[in-house]
Amino acid sequence: MVQARRAKVRPARVIIPLVVAAALLVGGSFAAVKFWPSATTAGPEAESSTTADESQAPSTAVSSPSTPSPSPTAKPASAESKKALKACQEKADAADEVLNQGKKGVEHWTLHVQAQKANLDGKISVEEMRARFKETRLKGPGDLKRYDDALSNYSDLKGSCGKAAGADSEVAAALKKCDARSKDQKPVMQATAAGMKDWKAHQKLMQLNKEHQAGTPSEAQAEWLKQYHAASKNINAFKKARDHFKAPTC
Repeated sequence: MVQARRAKVRPARVIIPLVVAAALLVGGSFAAVKFWPSATTAGPEAESSTTADESQAPSTAVSSPSTPSPSPTAKPASAESKKALKACQEKADAADEVLNQGKKGVEHWTLHVQAQKANLDGKISVEEMRARFKETRLKGPGDLKRYDDALSNYSDLKGSCGKAAGADSEVAAALKKCDARSKDQKPVMQATAAGMKDWKAHQKLMQLNKEHQAGTPSEAQAEWLKQYHAASKNINAFKKARDHFKAPTC
């Protein structure tokens, strides 16, 4: 029986693959050294320099109109501005009350004067004139008291309708409207005061005449006619001021 020979391992067949593997490892290491960033390469430094240059350069980007930057949140009105608005509104309301009470008084004074005119024009009798005199005369004291009380209340209030620190847009708009109203109220108040002054003067004359302290009947009559002829100036000015009063509400 012939025994099989063992195959001999040839050194060349083992060495060649090892050499190839070693070459690949060396080549790979060389490639890694060549292309891997390190402190001695210019790659990262150049990259960093370029980035810094770009960050320092002015931006030329245009913001898109479809994405505006958000507006800051509006601050609420301060407590001081709200307090100022309230005081302003109270002052304007008080002025309105003066005008309302003055209007009633001047209207009664106007009716009193018109009664005399109607008699002089022959439209009503002396008896009718006296009846109208009495009706308006009895209303006179109440007119004066209500007007004086309203005027006193108005004078006591210290509110102002100027600009207030810390006011938001709503409070500022309300103050502006109230300020416009308060300014428009003044000429009407002046005209009202002049009319009420005449009405007060005539009530004083009537009281003196009732107490027989206005001189003789003819002297008292002459004084009344003097007041009568002067009355139209302030009455007409009052009516004109009221007609032109178109102030915004407050």
